[in-house]
Amino acid sequence: MSTANKPLIGVLLAGGLSSRMGQDKASLAIAGTTLLEFMRAKLQQAGIDEVVICRNAPGYLNDSIPQLGPLGALYTLSQHYPERRALIIPVDMPLLRVASLKAFAAATRDSNLPATSGHQMFPLYLAFTPAVIEALHQRTHQLDDLSIAAFLRDTGGRQLSDLELHDDEYLNANTPQQWQAILSKVTTQLSE
Repeated sequence: MSTANKPLIGVLLAGGLSSRMGQDKASLAIAGTTLLEFMRAKLQQAGIDEVVICRNAPGYLNDSIPQLGPLGALYTLSQHYPERRALIIPVDMPLLRVASLKAFAAATRDSNLPATSGHQMFPLYLAFTPAVIEALHQRTHQLDDLSIAAFLRDTGGRQLSDLELHDDEYLNANTPQQWQAILSKVTTQLSE
C-alpha cells in the first residue's frame, strides 16, 4: 500500500516547555476540558481516527532525541510511523477550525510533498516517505538550524496559498495574556 493510500494520522505537538506561559499549556482549562483534549477532539471531529500525541511524559510519544523542539518530534514520528501521512498541529492553537483541518487534509490527500498553509508552519502535512525520513535524519544531526522552515526547504515543502484559513486560526498561546485573549475568541467561536 502506498503512502497516499494509508489512513491519515493526526499529530498533536504538546511537548514544549511552556516557559513563557508559566505552566503546562496542555493542561490549561478550556470549554470544560483540558487544552490537550480540546485539540485532540478537533482532529477527531475532522475525521482523523488515529491521533498521536507527542509529549515527553509517560503514555505519550516521547522524543527519541531530546532538546530538538518540534523537529525532534517530527523525527520521532518518522521513526514510529514510516510510510504514513500526518496532519500535524500544535496544542496551543485552539482557534483552528474543524472545517479548516478537513480542508487542509483534503488538499494534501494525494501528495508526498510536505505542505503548510502558507502563513505559518502549522498546520503541517507530512508523508513519511524514505526521502522525508532521510531529510529529518540529516536535519536533526545538523545542529546549525533545527527549524521546521529549514527542513521544509530541504524537502521542497510547498505552501497551500489557496487554502483559506481565518487569520485568528494562527494565533497561539505563549503567555497568560495571549491565553486570555484566545479564550474569549474560543467562547465566541463555540457560540457561532
